[in-house]
Amino acid sequence: MDRNTLLIVEDSPIQSRIICQRFESMTRLTLLPAYSLAEAKQLAEANRDALFAAVVDLNLPDAPNGEAVDLCLSMGIPSIVLAASFDETLRKRFLERKVADYFLKGSIDDLEPLIAAVERLRRNRDVKALVVDDSTTQRGVVKRMLAVQCIGCLEAADGVAALEVLAKEPDIRLIITDFNMPRMDGIALVQEVRKQYRISQLAVIGLSSVGSGPLTAQFLKNGANDFLTKPFEAEEFYWRVNQTLNILDVMQELRELRKHG
Repeated sequence: MDRNTLLIVEDSPIQSRIICQRFESMTRLTLLPAYSLAEAKQLAEANRDALFAAVVDLNLPDAPNGEAVDLCLSMGIPSIVLAASFDETLRKRFLERKVADYFLKGSIDDLEPLIAAVERLRRNRDVKALVVDDSTTQRGVVKRMLAVQCIGCLEAADGVAALEVLAKEPDIRLIITDFNMPRMDGIALVQEVRKQYRISQLAVIGLSSVGSGPLTAQFLKNGANDFLTKPFEAEEFYWRVNQTLNILDVMQELRELRKHG
């Protein structure tokens, strides 16, 4: 079944209607509005196979402490949170719960970033990533973070192994690679990848704990799309990955236009 249904949990009928109307005007998603925790649970259970994500109000009359968010996450539904206000404690709480993103409630014009985030989650289901790092622990960390954004992952322990995986899985769209690895480091891997794939076809994000000075420039000059220094914030990682994929999508659309233009 093609999962194309979005659960929208918002207790205000007016706010819910505004959100739904905006989504209807900008997407082709099937929308399921719920106005309480009880209704959200009923709809989620009845439509589990069709749902790909949920937009959830943090505070509901029957769920004042984010219980609706916990419900969706416990059912494996990627969730984006709406809240009337934010502080650092809330931000950390969202990230610890592994929510995909969070937004402040605002006017109808403020909904476009929310809609873009939902659409990115939907498209990410078709994205295959390759995580390259000689540390099993670090590969696991990155893999779990990508899973929050609905991105499927393959793994490799160094550049040589990564090229072998890429040869078998040519539809990989994103490589996230550490720099310091045995046999072949991250920059050498980027150089080899760019012999086969242009920067507009396959994105590469470099990682290193060495520092973001000269190493950043070396990664980018050799064909990486972006670079992050470890340790990094989960929120920054999510945004960098999604922005990189957005740019990749735009470049693909431009190629299609030129092909058929």
